[in-house]
Amino acid sequence: MVEKFKNISLKQQIYLETIYDLSMSEGHAHVKSIAERLSIRMPSVTEVMRKLADKKLINYDVRKNISLTDEGKRIAKELDKRHSVLADFFAKILGCPASKAQTMACKVEHVVDADFCDRLAGFASFFRDKEENGVELIKEFKDFYKKHKK
Repeated sequence: MVEKFKNISLKQQIYLETIYDLSMSEGHAHVKSIAERLSIRMPSVTEVMRKLADKKLINYDVRKNISLTDEGKRIAKELDKRHSVLADFFAKILGCPASKAQTMACKVEHVVDADFCDRLAGFASFFRDKEENGVELIKEFKDFYKKHKK
C-alpha cells in the first residue's frame, strides 16, 4: 500500500472515491447510493462509513448526506488524479481499449505513489510532445507491439 494511505485499506479507498464521485455528479452521497454504485448491501456500507468517520475522513450521520472532510477530499482527489493519469496512459500511449484501461487504472491507482504517477504523466507528455513535432513515437510503438505480439 502507498505510504500516504497506509492506514486506509483498499476497500476504504474505494469508498472514498465513490463518495467523491457521487458528490461531484449528484452533489451528495448517501449510504443507499454508495451501496447501489458498489453493488454492496447497505449494512456493509454503514460499517465502512463508521470506520471512515472514526478516521476523520468523512462526515457521517445516520440518514443524512455523507461528505468528505478536507483530508478525505485530498485523498480522493489524489486517487482520482492517479486514475486519470493511468487510464490515459494505458489507452492513449499503450493503445489498450478504453474499458480495459479504466479497469486496470482502478486496480493500479491504489498501489502507486504520486511520484510514479507524475513520472508516468511526464513520460506520456514527452511522447505527445514528440507527436506534435512530427515524430510518431506512439504510432511506432503501437506498430511495434502489434508486430511482436504475434
